[in-house]
Amino acid sequence: MKILLLITTLTIFLFSNSAEDTFEKKCSTCHKGYIAQSQLIKNYEQNNSLFKLKAPTLTELSFALRDQIGDRMGDKESQLMEIEDFLKNYLSDPNKKRSILSKSVTRHFETMPKMKGKLKDEEIEALASYMFDYSEEMIAKHSVKRYSYEDALKKAKAEDKIVLIEGYIIFCRGCMMMDREVFVEDVVKEALDKDFVFVKENMLKEKLPFGMKSMGTPSFYFITNDGKKVIDKIQGMGTVDEFLELLDEIKSALKKGEFVIDKS
Repeated sequence: MKILLLITTLTIFLFSNSAEDTFEKKCSTCHKGYIAQSQLIKNYEQNNSLFKLKAPTLTELSFALRDQIGDRMGDKESQLMEIEDFLKNYLSDPNKKRSILSKSVTRHFETMPKMKGKLKDEEIEALASYMFDYSEEMIAKHSVKRYSYEDALKKAKAEDKIVLIEGYIIFCRGCMMMDREVFVEDVVKEALDKDFVFVKENMLKEKLPFGMKSMGTPSFYFITNDGKKVIDKIQGMGTVDEFLELLDEIKSALKKGEFVIDKS
């Protein structure tokens, strides 16, 4: 069993390295990696003058592939197969009309050169997997730190903070927007780190405390650090300013002793 586990781990490691190497050798000259969405918006509003990008970033492509190609509500393996087929066809004969990105982005770039014969099928398959996972990895890297609910309660109690649970599902566009545009912003991370402990729960896999039902996604559940009271439950997405305003409202409600659920 240990040998099998070692072989599996090594295979995954070598595959991921191979996929990243393929991207670095064949794609990175034009496609840069992570740039925060707020900065990309400013860049395109200023006619690509801030970053002078040669092509859309890998993060943009990753989000678009996950959202636009295949059945995003199905299993990952099936969607990856459809992404592989899309990449094989598109790279052989690029065409802006078939682009998965909006015209507000593509208008800044020339049509990419044809890659027919320059990438083997196994390289495209590796790229598909690498690109699919990239946006999620970047969000985890650049977003506010996440904890399990049990660890969040311990940390919140020790530091006198509020537990914030975000309920999400992987194909929720509103959840993607919050990840991409709100939780990665420094002002939001600072506000959360100061007074909250963040938990991210997949509503298809995890149960909420107190037997609460999901209100839809994204949804936010604010819980006192004794784990006995729910300060509020909010469903929906918003801008950075709207989310910061919500955090202030939650802190104010706690000071006033206002709760929507009290199990104490």
